[in-house]
Amino acid sequence: MDVDVEPGTGVVRFAALGPLELLAADGAPVFIGQRKKRRLLALLLLHAGGWVSTEQIAVALWEDDPPRSALGNIKTYVSELRRALPPASGDRTDGHDADPGSPFGRILSRDGEYLLRLAPNEFDIELFDAGACAGEEALAAGRPAEATVLLDRALALWRGQPYDDLPADIAVAETSRLDELRWAVWENLVDARLRLGQHNRVLPALRALTIQHPTRERLWAQLLAALGQDGRRAEALNAYQTVYRMLTERLGIEPGEDLRLEHQRILNGDQHR
Repeated sequence: MDVDVEPGTGVVRFAALGPLELLAADGAPVFIGQRKKRRLLALLLLHAGGWVSTEQIAVALWEDDPPRSALGNIKTYVSELRRALPPASGDRTDGHDADPGSPFGRILSRDGEYLLRLAPNEFDIELFDAGACAGEEALAAGRPAEATVLLDRALALWRGQPYDDLPADIAVAETSRLDELRWAVWENLVDARLRLGQHNRVLPALRALTIQHPTRERLWAQLLAALGQDGRRAEALNAYQTVYRMLTERLGIEPGEDLRLEHQRILNGDQHR
């Protein structure tokens, strides 16, 4: 499975993997300047394809202190967003605002709720999810070169903290999911590069990350593999002793099976994963 992630290729792009960005189909930025409208768009993206209530919107826009005019303000923001957002690919346009209730409106509405319509390949988070899945499948199928392309492309979508425009507590579940998936994508990319013998491309990052995140055992296993491929057997064994002491003394647990197997490979002089 391949996904197009390049801007300016005839597809509108909504980007929430960092500060909110919106690109027209020709790659030109669409400016959404007012903070409340940016928050509204970010919230609709968080629930893309699902209905969002005016109560949810009010919390996102004003948190604990909505004004009396909140409902009227929300309608105004929605109306202004409808005019600002590019139409979805394939939608009919005639120079006039689309009927908000029609199948060609970008933001649909019903009593007290709104829904943002997205076409395929328009949302960077959906592209990231698809790229993560496709890259993992390529790696599992024994196609590491293809996996590196897919996983690199997925990681390149990140520009900062996801849903940066929303209050942190509103998007915490989704941002936590994305952060963990980003780790998985990066670790899969390291595995793919190791299978291609590209240990020099990942070794510096692995050294730094095992210091910054000392309890992530997969990073340590990958560090051992990269050191082994580089002919640094003694250094790899020292690294295992470091993580072994950290896990047993600080956390009271033994290294997991994958880390133990990597250690055994180093002991056996096996450089292949």
